[in-house]
Amino acid sequence: MKLHWMNRQNSPARSIALGTFDGVHRGHQQLLKETIARRPEGGTSSVLTFDIPPEQYFRGELRLLSTFPRRVELFRSLGIDEVAWLNFGPDVSSMEASDFVQQILVGEMKAAAVVCGYDYRFGKGRAGDANYLREQGERFGFSVTVVPQVQAVGGHTISSTTIRGLLQEGDLTRVKDYLGYYPTYQVTAKEVGDGASFQLDYDPALVLPSEGIYFVWCLVSPNQGRAALAWPTSAQTMMAVLLEEEQELADDHNVWQVQLLAQLRAGKCTDATESDRLKAKEMLTGICLQDARVVLK
Repeated sequence: MKLHWMNRQNSPARSIALGTFDGVHRGHQQLLKETIARRPEGGTSSVLTFDIPPEQYFRGELRLLSTFPRRVELFRSLGIDEVAWLNFGPDVSSMEASDFVQQILVGEMKAAAVVCGYDYRFGKGRAGDANYLREQGERFGFSVTVVPQVQAVGGHTISSTTIRGLLQEGDLTRVKDYLGYYPTYQVTAKEVGDGASFQLDYDPALVLPSEGIYFVWCLVSPNQGRAALAWPTSAQTMMAVLLEEEQELADDHNVWQVQLLAQLRAGKCTDATESDRLKAKEMLTGICLQDARVVLK
């Protein structure tokens, strides 16, 4: 069983955030903040995760809010020093909780502080939990911090499962509130005919929004962004039309990041109307840009 690393450092001790982190939503972000705050002197802050969520592995179907590279990007942007992960499979699922602690947390990662969510489970048969981690921490000399539920306005607990459902309903207002950022996807863009229309192909493992017309921001390059209207056409494809059609895009930029800003109308769509364009242009005046990205005000 190989532990993989991103930005591994020669650290004598680590604070470690444990979890799946699909979407890296506001609850996950609290875990990461606690981990950074507990970084040992002379040591590093780390995330220990899996390449795919275990429950989705057992279900045999991936329905993700974020790809693994996107999760790593978010970890690093939020201040985490290192990312370690295991490729989830039979060898990991059959690993005893005690071996996970002794071999991975203590032996390989040199845990000084461990941070997990209130519902975190691990090990064969999900035998390990926060209380077990506390017992092991006393034995091996690492602290354990358990982060309680993080709730949104109205008292709803923020979870990846809830966000997936809201996204499929097209409720982008609550999705962005729960995530703490606009839902963002990396896509492959293919020009369709007129220079203003594009086919956007997504990773099929990602959860796409429900049918409807969406106002989106297309980050074409680090310093080039474009507003567009988009609508899903299949399980992994959207069509997009630039809001300002006269804006040419360089042919060599075909991998974009697309942020979903708002649903303009629900239901099956085959094209955007003039009314959709007017609504989007009104919204465009209120957009806050930072390095060509749309950011929450």
